[in-house]
Amino acid sequence: MPPIRIVTDSTADLPEEIYQQYGITKVPLKVVFGQEIFRDSIDMNIEEFYARIARGEMSTTSQPAPGEFAEVFQKLTSDGSQVLCLTLSSQMSGTYQSACLAKNMVEGDVEVIDTRSATWGIGMMVMAAARAAAEGKTKGEIKGLLHHLIAKMRFFFLVDSLDHLERGGRIGKAQAFLGTLLNIKPLLGVKDGTVHPYEKVRGKQKGIERLVQIVEQDTGGAEIVCTVLSGGDPAGREALYQKISNRLHCRQTYLGDIGPVIGNHVGIGACGIVYYTI
Repeated sequence: MPPIRIVTDSTADLPEEIYQQYGITKVPLKVVFGQEIFRDSIDMNIEEFYARIARGEMSTTSQPAPGEFAEVFQKLTSDGSQVLCLTLSSQMSGTYQSACLAKNMVEGDVEVIDTRSATWGIGMMVMAAARAAAEGKTKGEIKGLLHHLIAKMRFFFLVDSLDHLERGGRIGKAQAFLGTLLNIKPLLGVKDGTVHPYEKVRGKQKGIERLVQIVEQDTGGAEIVCTVLSGGDPAGREALYQKISNRLHCRQTYLGDIGPVIGNHVGIGACGIVYYTI
C-alpha cells in the first residue's frame, strides 16, 4: 500500500514540532500589513503579529494560490504516495477551492477535505489523520475517521469585540451581535463551517465561566479531547484551562494559540475551546 501523506494549511495553528513529529506538510496563507506580505507562521510569528495588532496596525489575509498547493502535491505524490489535504472551512476562506483546483493540476492521488472548522479544530483532525496514517490505516479508513471528527467537532469562543470579524467579512450570522454595549462580550460558535452567535455576556470572567458551562451541558460528562485557545490572551486561556481541568472529563487537553490569519479575524483578546467527545 502506498504511503499516505497529510497536508494542511497554516490555519491549523499547530506548533512546528507537531508538523515535524508527524511529518505533516503545511501550506501557508499570508498576512498583509500595508505593503508587507508575510507567510503565516513562517515569516511572522504569533507574538510579532499580536504586538502589531495591539499597536493598532491593520492587517488583511490571503489564501494560497492553487499553484502553491500543486507544487506540494506534485512533490509528495512523485514517489506514488497518496495525499490527504485538510483545509480551513470553505465557508470562511477560498483556501479549500484553491486546494481543489490544485488537485486537478497534478496526476497523483490527492484528496481535499473541507474540515468545516478553523485553527486547532483543523489541527486536532490533522494530528488524528497523521497518527492513523503512521499506524498503516488506509485512505478510506482515514477519511472515515475525519468525517466522524468533522461531525463531532465543537468550537466556542469569546471575543473582545466583533470589529475584526466584521472588517474581514467573516462575521457570518454573528452580525446579529453588532452594536453591543460597553463590556458586553460576544460568545460565538462555529457551526456548519461558519461563525454563529451564541449569546452575549457581561465581562471577560463571566464569559469564561459561561464557556465552561456550555461545554458541560453539551458533553454531559462524556470524555473529550480538547484544545484551550488564546488569541494573544494567555491569562484568559489559563483561567479557562483551570476551570476546564477541574470540571470537564478531558482525556487529552492541548494549550493552543490562535495564529495570525485567524487572529486577524477574531482580534486580540479572544479565547475559546474546541473539542470532540470520545
